[in-house]
Amino acid sequence: MLLHFSTNTVGPVMVLKEMLSLLQKSAAQKDSGMDISRAAVLNISSSGGSISALPREASKGFLAAMGYGTSKAALNMAMKVVALTLIGQGILVVNMCPGWVKTDMGTDQAQLTLSESISAMLKTLFQLNESHHGAFLDRNGKPIPY
Repeated sequence: MLLHFSTNTVGPVMVLKEMLSLLQKSAAQKDSGMDISRAAVLNISSSGGSISALPREASKGFLAAMGYGTSKAALNMAMKVVALTLIGQGILVVNMCPGWVKTDMGTDQAQLTLSESISAMLKTLFQLNESHHGAFLDRNGKPIPY
């Protein structure tokens, strides 16, 4: 469980901490608005980190991966706090679930290829604005409940 938290929660928080001054400098370069061309933080989360959706997801085996799910829920919480803290600074903060992807972790049984997932996330990323600040989204931009 500690490995999951170190990788999925503590790691992104520490990276953000180190990048924050650069993000603030970038955000100060533009007058208004919030989008990825100004300054943005995109965290790769998972629907498995949705506490609200747990009863639905539990049947898909997420309870067996408790360390993973709880570490993603902690990431979601941490980044929601970051988003609230950075309101008014012009830095967009979003968590996004790439879907079930054919990787070592996702296995060959997954629904999406890496290319399909990344293409969808990039398409969504370029459409994000202030209204998405602090959001938890799927790869297509649909909100996921916390």
